[in-house]
Amino acid sequence: MSGELSLFGDDASLEEPVQPLPAEAPIADWLVKDIRSALTTRGLTTTAERQGAIEAIVERPVESLRSLMRAEALRVLSSLASMAAPQASGGSAWDDRDQDTWIDRL
Repeated sequence: MSGELSLFGDDASLEEPVQPLPAEAPIADWLVKDIRSALTTRGLTTTAERQGAIEAIVERPVESLRSLMRAEALRVLSSLASMAAPQASGGSAWDDRDQDTWIDRL
């Protein structure tokens, strides 16, 4: 293969040296605020409850919200949004719906 380019043009002798990836910046303030709001909406008010919920989602120990990577923070927010919020009325989601369905009109 001397004198020819490899199949994808990535000849090993022409490779640039690998540079270390930059450390990820802290997550944005709006993301921290949204996570805190989602935790409160789910009824998680104590520090231990909040930390336990976040650690369960990211599957690693977390010291603070600021120590989360952006992808982890987005995953936490998505998971909290998909969790069922506690029912204030004690009824089911079916009982607490806002509009009638076709079955209610029968």
